[in-house]
Amino acid sequence: MTIRVKLLRENEDILARAVEVSHSRGSLRTPSYAVNALDIDRKLISEEDLLGVTEIHTVFRPKQLKNLSREISLQQKFEYRMNNYLKRIPPDQLIVAIPLLEGEQGYSFSYDEISNYSAFVTELMTNPRVDLICTPAFYRIAEDRIPIFIEKFLEAMTSYSKNIALTIPYVSRETRDRVVKTYLRWADKNNRALLNFLCIDYNGANPISKYSHHNYVLGYVRLLEREIGEPIVMYGINVRYDRVAKKYDELPARDLVSYFAQVDIYGCSHKRRPIPREVAEKLRADEAMKKQKLLNRERYTYISLDKIHKDRSLKPPEVKAETIEQLLAEVSYNIRRVERIIKLINIVITIKETEVLRQFFSSGEYGSFKTLLQYLKSKEIIRIDNTLLQRLGKFAKLYRLRTKSLDEYLSK
Repeated sequence: MTIRVKLLRENEDILARAVEVSHSRGSLRTPSYAVNALDIDRKLISEEDLLGVTEIHTVFRPKQLKNLSREISLQQKFEYRMNNYLKRIPPDQLIVAIPLLEGEQGYSFSYDEISNYSAFVTELMTNPRVDLICTPAFYRIAEDRIPIFIEKFLEAMTSYSKNIALTIPYVSRETRDRVVKTYLRWADKNNRALLNFLCIDYNGANPISKYSHHNYVLGYVRLLEREIGEPIVMYGINVRYDRVAKKYDELPARDLVSYFAQVDIYGCSHKRRPIPREVAEKLRADEAMKKQKLLNRERYTYISLDKIHKDRSLKPPEVKAETIEQLLAEVSYNIRRVERIIKLINIVITIKETEVLRQFFSSGEYGSFKTLLQYLKSKEIIRIDNTLLQRLGKFAKLYRLRTKSLDEYLSK
């Protein structure tokens, strides 16, 4: 499958833009939100809500990989589940597969395991319905193992006729450079390697919180765009509004602001926080109402159920008052169901705001506002997030000042 990217419009003040992504079964315009196929429940989220791109995000852990590689029945179950998820996705969607390798405390992959498991993961992910596969994201994996995983994964992918996109992992600058160089060397020899589509792992955070990481990516993208003469789609994975979400009643929706930092597409985070079970249960029991938050797109903030209950003016317009009451009633005894419903509601609200921004970004008209920045400044997020505008401004300034070659940038 060939993927072509066309720039439709870019903003002068901040890094907000609209691009068109064309593929063999259709096209999509950004900004776009990538719904995980598992979240298409056909109740809160249906096929009609999708914005042109859907992700298959699969977590692999050492014990699971060992069992899968030994038992054919487990492989068949894995393939059956993946096929069921893929059946939910309409044929015009761009399907992106993202493997996540998650380590375990005290466990280190051997070189032979890296080689064998990399090949096995490619085998499991190359479903005929998948359009492109991103190189793996990593969580709790030793950094010195990551470039080897990437190299072996790419070697294994040469046996399949699937498009591949690079994932820039959340690691040190030195390891990022090694991963990028490994991918570019492989891309020189393989026409299935995409240069105009890039995944970026934000490690359960967002471009604003991971300022240095995002700035690195912008530098790489700017220089590579000059070399290939085409825009590069920036696809944020494992994006979340804040890692300290449980501590406050209202938090800035920094995930939603990703679109204002040149992230064209993003999806939710799939990385688990390593919290002991007894601590997690205590958090659920003592802080359940405070930690469960709904997105209010009029304010660009996430607000706790407890605070919404006390001040109904903070209720997201898309959510009925009786739904809030029902969630509050269930939170003490059925927390997992409440967490699931809130996650899906927030995805629905994110999709609605993404559709608004898509119209703004592509038309250059912003309703009653003169500029896109003025629209953002009208939100409550600006009053509670002191660094947001400053970082957005720095991203734009540094991105447009890039003058070095790609080789110079990576050898820095």
